[in-house]
Amino acid sequence: MRRLILTMATATAVVVTLVPVASAAPGVGSVTLKAARNSIQFGQWVRIEGRAEPAVDGELVTIIDREDGPIARTRTDEDGRYGIWLQPKENLRIRARATTAKSTFVPIKVATIVKVSLSKVNLFGRAKTSGSVKPAQPGRKAVVRLYRNGKLAQRKKVRLRNGRRFRAGFDIRKPGSFKAKVAFGAEGLKPGSDATRRRRTSLPALSLGSRGAYVKRLEKRLIQLGYIIPLANRSFDVSTRDAMYAFNKIQRRARTGNVTESTWRALANPKRPKPRVRSPRKHIEIDQTRQVVMWIRRGKVKWILHTSTGAGGATRDGVFRVQREIHGYSPGRLYYPSYFDGLRAIHGWPEVPNYPASHGCARVPMWAAVWANNNSPIGTQVRVYH
Repeated sequence: MRRLILTMATATAVVVTLVPVASAAPGVGSVTLKAARNSIQFGQWVRIEGRAEPAVDGELVTIIDREDGPIARTRTDEDGRYGIWLQPKENLRIRARATTAKSTFVPIKVATIVKVSLSKVNLFGRAKTSGSVKPAQPGRKAVVRLYRNGKLAQRKKVRLRNGRRFRAGFDIRKPGSFKAKVAFGAEGLKPGSDATRRRRTSLPALSLGSRGAYVKRLEKRLIQLGYIIPLANRSFDVSTRDAMYAFNKIQRRARTGNVTESTWRALANPKRPKPRVRSPRKHIEIDQTRQVVMWIRRGKVKWILHTSTGAGGATRDGVFRVQREIHGYSPGRLYYPSYFDGLRAIHGWPEVPNYPASHGCARVPMWAAVWANNNSPIGTQVRVYH
């Protein structure tokens, strides 16, 4: 039996914009049927009207479906006119029957109601979508599509909770303009769809002293790329600045510790450094051109740290090994030094500029010295080059 809620209307004419349908051939009588709208959303009402001829007051008019099953009844007025409101729960093809006369079929499409929303979109964050489907579709899944700059970027198939609600999260790896779309079809219903308004990623300027969620996302991204930071803690401190120095050196950008819109874009599509050699699989490389120290693991660059090597060529190129180390200060106030070439060492120092400034060592920031020492055990190969 068709799922349908209806009310019986009085036999009065209603002025609406109607879709006329030709009546059945005259003879023993004729009846017409017309719908105010041929496409509605689930839950909406639609006005059905028509006229039977010859006009008889109180004549029974039955609204039937394509299988001639009755779904509603009403009666004509003295002019032979009738009207009724229907609330279809699925697609219908209906016609009117009065005595032996029948109108031609009129289709009514009922669309699934789909709603979707999109949270704020942050680069290197997670965008959240949520929405609903009506009527409920137990056991079904919805496909949520995320578009970036008008092109499909990601899609996820998610289960409908209680047959109605859905949620989906997307990792945002590149800046741009984003929108979410959901289309859903159900048996017996016209497919429904919805799309959110566009949301752009914010690319704020950051510098030493900045705080907040954007700083944390920046720090997490730098850590993900291998740049040494003790912790992603929402505070743009000297370790964040030093990691930005190292990042900009590797990208061959201006050697600043600040973050601009172009920095965010570079972080989204970075150059990945490669070791000068892959063997041994575990070694250290000091790139004097880019002024960084890189720790190689399994033949790949795993960690990168800002450094300042010897001024005027005081740091020799070559292949060396860590010979000894001190846990603390040396007599020359080198902090946690790892010696690789005589008195030349990787060590902590209060000042680490963006250019060669040492007497031959590879200076690293004081906050990173213990970490560097712990990851440069005696016997580790150190390769120095331009």
